Amino acid sequence: MKRILTALWILGSLALQAADREKVGLMPTVRVRLYSVRDVYEFKAGGTALTSIWYRRGEAPDTLESSNLHVRRSAGSLQGNVDGSWQSADSIRIGAAAPISTEGPVGIRRTYPGELVFLPLGSTELLVVNRVPLEDYVAGVINAELGKYLGRELWRAQATVARTWWAANQRKFAAEGYQVSDDVRSQVYHGWPGDSARRFDLVEAAYSTEGLVLLRADTNAFVETLFHANSGGELMPAAWYFKDSPHLVNKPDSFSLDCPQTFWTKRVSASEWVGFVARTWGVSAADSDLREAVFAIDQPHRREFLEWNGKKIRFRTLREKFALRSSWFSTELDGGEVVVRGRGYGHGIGLSQEGAWRMAQLGYGFRAILEHYYPGARLEVL
Repeated sequence: MKRILTALWILGSLALQAADREKVGLMPTVRVRLYSVRDVYEFKAGGTALTSIWYRRGEAPDTLESSNLHVRRSAGSLQGNVDGSWQSADSIRIGAAAPISTEGPVGIRRTYPGELVFLPLGSTELLVVNRVPLEDYVAGVINAELGKYLGRELWRAQATVARTWWAANQRKFAAEGYQVSDDVRSQVYHGWPGDSARRFDLVEAAYSTEGLVLLRADTNAFVETLFHANSGGELMPAAWYFKDSPHLVNKPDSFSLDCPQTFWTKRVSASEWVGFVARTWGVSAADSDLREAVFAIDQPHRREFLEWNGKKIRFRTLREKFALRSSWFSTELDGGEVVVRGRGYGHGIGLSQEGAWRMAQLGYGFRAILEHYYPGARLEVL
């Protein structure tokens, strides 16, 4: 009980500090589009005392206090309901002294720090944007991206990665009225967890690294802080998937071995497997040499291409076509199926989340974790 009370006090203190620093321009505000891959027609907020500001063209803003707010689209207009009364507005902005409990599409319940802004989107939908202090956003990204993986140093490393990504990509959706989305096109962000102890640890991890970002050794450009679930034991160079980077290189990653997602197996129809490669190369799927090449792939180390008779296909292409966990795999024929045995989960570039988790378990600090996965990069404060 004492820990929970202390956690709540510190969380409140941090939130107030963040709000104060935001007002004087010392902490950036992140504008995140919520439920960015869903259609939003109505949205509910409550769980604390809300202050809502209603904007209407040609009128002074109207401020209302309430315990809840229900927003929807109706007859082409934006409408909000407080205390049982529906009113129209061009946009609505709500804030609170505590995180806001919400109910979104199909009854999904989430809790968000900061403010919520509601705008019409198209003729029938809502655009919901969370305006949130940067470090509170970072805490939410750690929560969503790392899930069950725990550890203060792991979370601090992910916080630095998340903050660097935001700093480099903060105008990605600026033309659409927000900065970043809450899905994998940006960084996954679902607000804060309901568990107050976990929430405290997440916020502490973010604020204990406040402002830290990764910069390239030779310039002031941000490092492209790519990350994935598990490297399988070997990291790929950035150029295999993206543009080249001196801090995203091919190197061993023993920390990602003996992790929950190091190894995997999947079975694929043999005819579909060889047929796809044959069509890609414009050859016959009945060619015995081709069948041997694609049914007996061997990758003791990561390779970028499968090659045969002067033709190439990226292992990445096979991964995407057959929904494989990674492009590092070997194959063998078993009757009418190809048994695909792979290593790792994701593109294998940059930080391996499970590898970083293992490093934290072994006592490595977040700086050592970042140096391992982004070698030569330097830490600076925004």
